[in-house]
Amino acid sequence: MDTLSVCIIARNEEANLTRCLKSIKSIADEIILIDTGSTDNTINIAQEFNAKIIKFPWNDNFSSARNKALEIASKDWILYIDCDESLDNSQVSELKDMLNDSLYLGFRLKLINIIDNKPYKGEYLLRIIRNNSGFYFSGKLNEKLNNSLYNDSYLNKIFNLEFLLYNFGYDYSKKQLVDRCNRNLSIYLSYDDEEKNYLYYYNIANEYFLLNKYNIAINNYIKAIELNDNYYINSYISFLIVKTYYKAKKYKNVILNGESYLFKNDAFREIYLLISLCYKKLNNLEKSRENLKLYLELYNENFPYCFSLDYINFKNFIPEMLGFNLENLKKLN
Repeated sequence: MDTLSVCIIARNEEANLTRCLKSIKSIADEIILIDTGSTDNTINIAQEFNAKIIKFPWNDNFSSARNKALEIASKDWILYIDCDESLDNSQVSELKDMLNDSLYLGFRLKLINIIDNKPYKGEYLLRIIRNNSGFYFSGKLNEKLNNSLYNDSYLNKIFNLEFLLYNFGYDYSKKQLVDRCNRNLSIYLSYDDEEKNYLYYYNIANEYFLLNKYNIAINNYIKAIELNDNYYINSYISFLIVKTYYKAKKYKNVILNGESYLFKNDAFREIYLLISLCYKKLNNLEKSRENLKLYLELYNENFPYCFSLDYINFKNFIPEMLGFNLENLKKLN
């Protein structure tokens, strides 16, 4: 039977680590924990699960830590998982069976985001890879998996599994969220100019948004659009700009910019919903109803979102994110 190394990087993760390790302990032939400087109970918890603990000085580079784990892993397969994630306990035994005599180089797991104790479907994430097959990580943050042997053709040897990976990373406390955002910003701001592509500005805008620094977030979203020519991605980022104006309670800006973006990048229907909400707040009920009707007419259409930056099923999540139940919205029409 093929064997499995589980690789984790951690720093002060006592609140999450037990849940994560419990979910993988029955299938892990080896647990490798790369600790980047924990001062809480993280190491003691890892020792309770017989993890191999490697102390790794933090250098503001997540790929360095992940690659260290790949270097140490000694089993046939590698599952890399974050401390704020866990596998579905009802599926783990079957997951190990999938690895035996496989012709594939890796497997994607189905992400489920837990937000306010509710599950939201995400996309498939490559988390299981065959050891000694050329895989390595690049990028200081939001690290990317690459392959030195197969280049991009390795993607043809990856298979999607229906096994669930739960992500609890959206349920941070306010202090944890602020600390995480500030850590990420310190890394992003160290990037060289040649590293600053549209994804750089997109990601840095998201951090400022979470810190409620809405004007800075908008400026960076705009830079992301300027550096990108993908229609669908720009439609999504346009929505984020409009959403940021909405969070800042700049309702006239929502309407002005929303209508402008719909003219240029109209593949993201939720802009109509935000415009409708703002017209209502400005007591223009006719315009509010008009845009709500457009939104609901488009709701069930299959818009070709080819790039999911938030890993969330937008269809179910966005109305709730804005504080609205879809069925109640339909009644208003």
